[in-house]
Amino acid sequence: MLEQILQSLLIIAAIGLMLLVLYRIVKVSGALFLIGLISGLVFIEIYGIYLFFTERHLYSEDLAANGIWSFTGFYIALNLFLAISLSMRWWRNRIV
Repeated sequence: MLEQILQSLLIIAAIGLMLLVLYRIVKVSGALFLIGLISGLVFIEIYGIYLFFTERHLYSEDLAANGIWSFTGFYIALNLFLAISLSMRWWRNRIV
């Protein structure tokens, strides 16, 4: 009887430790995902600027071939979003 109680407590403690380790792994993987996402956006910005100064005709060809779902369309949408959000932040700070 005492052996079964101790065995049950040991199993509960082991499951708790496994859940704790799983929580830590999920937390680290979420941070790595955010780092990858930010790095990808920085790469897209730098590559878009590079293409704008070296291969300007690729922008119009890409839009003509793939439409709005192309790299150029995403690049334009991303830059518009960044410009609007930065201007809204500037305007809000200016008013306050």
